[in-house]
Amino acid sequence: MSEMHDESSPPESTQRLAIGEVLASLQTDFPDVSISKIRFLESRGLVNPDRAPSGYRKFAHADVDRLRWILTMQRDHFLPLRVIKERIERGEVGVPTPAVPATAGAGVEVDGAAATPVTAAPPAAGVRAVSGRFRPQSAHDEYTVEEFGRHAGLTGAQINDLEQFGLIEPHATPAGDRYASDELQVAKAAAKFLQHGIEPRHLRAWRIAAEREAGMLEQIIAPLARQGDAEAMREACEVADNLIETGNRIRETIIAKSLIADLGLQSD
Repeated sequence: MSEMHDESSPPESTQRLAIGEVLASLQTDFPDVSISKIRFLESRGLVNPDRAPSGYRKFAHADVDRLRWILTMQRDHFLPLRVIKERIERGEVGVPTPAVPATAGAGVEVDGAAATPVTAAPPAAGVRAVSGRFRPQSAHDEYTVEEFGRHAGLTGAQINDLEQFGLIEPHATPAGDRYASDELQVAKAAAKFLQHGIEPRHLRAWRIAAEREAGMLEQIIAPLARQGDAEAMREACEVADNLIETGNRIRETIIAKSLIADLGLQSD
């Protein structure tokens, strides 16, 4: 007896799911997810389901896969939504990200009805912050691509590669694209790696690790930054400086210790 097929059922690739079906699909792996959470992610532009004529959301399977990836980035890697959105815009959905200890995510607060990492409020217009690494920007900190390449010691092709892998990013001005001094610092450091045969695609690991660390530190600094007054912002910057320096010390010590053990670099 031949197998019967329901010709009225569309192939899975064209099926659309209601938000309740999406929720049921996700809750096995993410029991805390809710309809409010899914709507919140949509409001942030992280997923864009179709709308039926009745107005109800209709999710493709690709939308569900993206939601699963977003929730994984939040739960396992503690990336803030801003960073997750940037990765989506760079086409990095599904790209593996190394795991971090579960304890690193302590302090996640509830955003609406959904648990999301805390995002710090931005500093006042025209000021990145006020101390140490967090300093005011000026027009003197901006470079054309030609100036940028000359100061960093990079070719146009190498600059394009660094942009492609998310290590640097120009910003638009009325006079054309410009690079900030922070981008120049990254480019100069990248140039030193390039001299040793390490390509921009390999440096992506540093960017991912830095984004993950920033997401963790945001949860500590955000309560201060959200107060909005100058004194609280100054304190937030000082705390951030301290934590960045402390993290650098841990990282440098572990790397040196590993190289000493693996390569016998310790002097007699």
